[in-house]
Amino acid sequence: MADFLFELGIEEVPASEIKNIVFQLKDNFQTKLAETLVKFKSIEISATNRRFIIYISEISEKADDKEEQILGPSKKISIDENGQPTIALKKFMEFNNVILSDIVEIETKKGLYLCIHKVTEGPKAYDILCNIIPEILGKLTFSKTMLWNESRVPFIRPIRNILCLLNNQLIELEFAGIKSSKFINGHTTLSESLIEISSFKNYIEQLNKNFVIVKEKERDEKIINEITEVEYDLDVDVKIDDEMLNYYIYNNEYPVVFTGNFNKKYLELPSEIISTFMIKEKKLLPVYDKNNNLLNTFVGVSNIPDENHFVSNGNEKVIQATFEDAKFFWDNDLKDNFINLRENLKKVKFQNDLGTFFDKTERLNYLIELLVKETNNNHMYENIKQASCLCKNDLVTRMVREFPSLQGIMGGLYLKEMDSEEDLWKSVYGHYEPKGFTDKKLDHIGAGILSIADKIDNIAGFVSKGIKVSSSKDPYGIRRDTNAIIKVIIDFKMNFDLYKLIKLAAEKFTENEGDQKKLVSQLQKLFLSRIENIFRDLLNFRYDVVNSIINSHDILFAYKSFLKAKDVSKIVETDSINLLITLHKRLKNIIKGFNTFFISEDLLMGDEEKILFEIYKESKTEITELILSDNYIQACSKIIEMKPVIDNYFEKVLIMAEDNKIKENRIALLQKLDELLSKITDFSLIIESN
Repeated sequence: MADFLFELGIEEVPASEIKNIVFQLKDNFQTKLAETLVKFKSIEISATNRRFIIYISEISEKADDKEEQILGPSKKISIDENGQPTIALKKFMEFNNVILSDIVEIETKKGLYLCIHKVTEGPKAYDILCNIIPEILGKLTFSKTMLWNESRVPFIRPIRNILCLLNNQLIELEFAGIKSSKFINGHTTLSESLIEISSFKNYIEQLNKNFVIVKEKERDEKIINEITEVEYDLDVDVKIDDEMLNYYIYNNEYPVVFTGNFNKKYLELPSEIISTFMIKEKKLLPVYDKNNNLLNTFVGVSNIPDENHFVSNGNEKVIQATFEDAKFFWDNDLKDNFINLRENLKKVKFQNDLGTFFDKTERLNYLIELLVKETNNNHMYENIKQASCLCKNDLVTRMVREFPSLQGIMGGLYLKEMDSEEDLWKSVYGHYEPKGFTDKKLDHIGAGILSIADKIDNIAGFVSKGIKVSSSKDPYGIRRDTNAIIKVIIDFKMNFDLYKLIKLAAEKFTENEGDQKKLVSQLQKLFLSRIENIFRDLLNFRYDVVNSIINSHDILFAYKSFLKAKDVSKIVETDSINLLITLHKRLKNIIKGFNTFFISEDLLMGDEEKILFEIYKESKTEITELILSDNYIQACSKIIEMKPVIDNYFEKVLIMAEDNKIKENRIALLQKLDELLSKITDFSLIIESN
């Protein structure tokens, strides 16, 4: 057994791309080693914005030997009447370089055949790694790539070094014109020269000496501990979310927390301007007192120690100048009539072939009526309708032209300064959020409704122009916006059919019925795939539960589907689940392939049949009401109460009666029972518990 160490040294990769690359590298290494029959104990991967590190422990020094059975000709044509090999058998032995004693007989479905058992010795792990590493690197996908040397190999950033050590021996290989070596770079400013590496232990030691903390967890802990010290020393609160923490972790190989201050007079600006600018534009953290009031202090993370305060002083100067500009923009924007700025949107292009932002607000205005009605918020109609017209006005303000990250927020703040109603300004203020499914919940339903309208308009527009989403590329944020819509629906418990919204949005981007149907179909598939992905990967529902829900006819009722998934997930943990699975499978097996029939009470022949029909009629109303009120657990309980009667029916009644009308009537009854179960979920797709 040996150890394997790999480092891909690279110029600074955007922090937002790193996790995707880490996942691909780990998955591709595991897949390739499994394919090539190379065993190993564990694989660990770490990353910064300047290096991707893979360490594989106890890797086999050679692949497993490969045993295979090579089938030859049938015995009938292999041996002549004298018991001697025929030409067919001789050619088979010659081709495989074996002798007659190596041949054995095996029984197949087609009769006796001759074959050989061949054992091929596994190649060395060195040779395998030498071949698969360039292949793995070449298959990595990125949102954007660049050509950076004569090799013309596209990559996310220029590669600077490739380190490959197997059992401390260099694996000589080349990718994109870069040859592997034992030399790596240390910290970008605190390490002076190339570092020679002889082993994994030596690698860790050398990086530690050269101000690189290899493991993300250690960088995470260092950042959090130092921020906590700042909070304790200054008696303040520093708020940091996962996005900012990840940015600091991956962007700094030797993270050091620093603090700075700015002039108190800028606290006269709305706190959102200060905090958003610091977080979005300068990657700094705002600081609050214990009463949640913004202070004139900030916290940042640097890639170098800041004993001389060069980093903090530099940030203070930048912030001072920027906040002075912000104050000027704020004061002057307030002098304008914010509502009248909408006309200026006619000069601002939204996207090629998708019109201007004025056109976009017209489309949003068109969607709002449906959304307000479907979410039972008619009392907010006038305010949200006005918000849909004004939500993009801030794009032509001085503030947002200078600081684009403030769009939406500034529109809300300007409307608030005009003493607009809360439902109006808050709807505008939050409508760019959330940015995806894992973002925090919006605090105002009007913002949620306008956010859905804004995002479905983006999605329908981009998809109508043939823009597609791949597993790794989503440059227009189609997948992100779809996830965000589903989040808003679930967060605010909006129980409406997405199909209606999709159809309405598609109308504005198609010229004929055929194109509209095609676009609606594409959007339906997009939402179905995102719902499935969110339920399975982000909400961690069992895959078979998700499959059963996805096959439901009302899956585009995203909130209803979410409630179903929650309840069915609880049901699968009970003893009742196997009863429901068995029942549903039996029903589906019997009614499979038949047209839909109607029940005639006159054709109900025996007591078992009549009793089941009466029980069904009595239970149907209650079960349907439970389903309509999203009480799926209780609905299942009521169905299980019917099961003894159903079992007795199966035992005593011949479904496939000779009389065709009676048979169809019995099938119709079973179809009704299947329909009742299917309104909850397709239990036949759930795996039975042991």
